[in-house]
Amino acid sequence: MSVQKDDAKQTVQNYLAAFNDQDEEALKEHLADDVVEHGIHDTHHGPEEVVELHRSHFDVFPDYSGSTEAMIAEDNIVTVRYTASGTQTAEFEDIEPTQHKAEWSGMVQYRIEDDEIAEIWIEEDRLGLLEQLEAVDPPAHLRI
Repeated sequence: MSVQKDDAKQTVQNYLAAFNDQDEEALKEHLADDVVEHGIHDTHHGPEEVVELHRSHFDVFPDYSGSTEAMIAEDNIVTVRYTASGTQTAEFEDIEPTQHKAEWSGMVQYRIEDDEIAEIWIEEDRLGLLEQLEAVDPPAHLRI
């Protein structure tokens, strides 16, 4: 593996550690000034918007954290398959607090430039999350 790949992976690992620590200043240190996050429904521009998005999730899921299941680097692109979890203690997308501990999976891809995260693409199992928060019922053929 090249040094570039190792450096890119280390940048992402440091960012994810800051995420799990809910350390907003450390998160910002790993984001480029012109970072763009392509989220589930919205696009966020700049470290302030990206960190504000995280803060909004930390407010809803105070114990929100993630674990890396796999990490693959190719040149300056790092892809992470993860599992996230948290307990919903505040309103989330018009869903009243349930106090349910939820766990969901996702994948995120980071583009690294000059040892900073320049671009983020994220996809996650929001339907599974909503089912665990009892906001939607699973399809009948999947119920046990």
